[in-house]
Amino acid sequence: MAQIIKLYDYISRYEIDAYRYPSQFIRLKRQQWNKVSHAWEHNMFHTVMKVSEQPINTVEEPKGRFIEKIKNRLSKHEEPPKEAKPLIRDAVLDDDELQFAFTTVPRTKEDLKHLFLDYIFRFQVRWASSTIREKSSVDLAIYRDQLLQYFAKRLPDHYLFLYRPIFKLKNAPVELDIILIGTTEIYCITIVEQQNDTVFIGSKENFWLARKGEDQKKILNPLLSLNRTGTIVQKLITSNNIDLSVKKMVISRNGYIDYPFVPYDISILDKRSYNEWFQRLRQTSAPLKHTQLKGAQVLLSHCVTNSYYRKEWNDTP
Repeated sequence: MAQIIKLYDYISRYEIDAYRYPSQFIRLKRQQWNKVSHAWEHNMFHTVMKVSEQPINTVEEPKGRFIEKIKNRLSKHEEPPKEAKPLIRDAVLDDDELQFAFTTVPRTKEDLKHLFLDYIFRFQVRWASSTIREKSSVDLAIYRDQLLQYFAKRLPDHYLFLYRPIFKLKNAPVELDIILIGTTEIYCITIVEQQNDTVFIGSKENFWLARKGEDQKKILNPLLSLNRTGTIVQKLITSNNIDLSVKKMVISRNGYIDYPFVPYDISILDKRSYNEWFQRLRQTSAPLKHTQLKGAQVLLSHCVTNSYYRKEWNDTP
């Protein structure tokens, strides 16, 4: 699963330490998968199921014994015990670990994988919107974002994913497109999609045509935002002497792009060529590289972040 290291302007655990968390995620994910798959294969799945709360004991004590207890308590002037205030790290410890309990039993190993990825995705969103001290208000639509889930769930762990991050350049916020950091390349990606088999007619003008049957309409030229993203990423990578090539791509997974004179530094992938490229990414297996993590840290250091302190920290004297 690709690691979501930045969502919009949410605070990210990765921007605190881009060298630590990617490898920690891979380790935690492997540990938890081994645990749940072993439980499923050995008919022990109840050990990873969510346990319901114990029912409250409704057995009544004899009336005399109850009154006697009240008298004893009043005679001793007992005060209710004060609760010990938990340590902050204890209060947020679970948020830093990959632990969850299933609520349903999957029928097949394939069902188990999908269920596991659903949990991992939610965990990744949490890491991409919080730290030990702070968190951001996450729009619930993030959890239903099909494009975000598509890339995150299908790519290997060593890909680092920035989803529409907001950069601060010359004191002005700039929203970028999708940025995918591999071990040797950084892909700047703009998605162009509408109904299935829509044909997008490209040009150098400010608008393209989207044609479906007899219907056609204008859409904003996707190269405008793509070039902005690519230029900013390339500038930061070059100025920090990071050995990663930057590639700019316009992608339509379910349509066709007709652009005879596409600029030399831009790749066009549509329904005819996209799957081959994406499968090649999915089949790559490589360890995280220092240059890749350095590139991620540089990009994250220029991102805008909006967050607030957790309640546990605000309550600290």
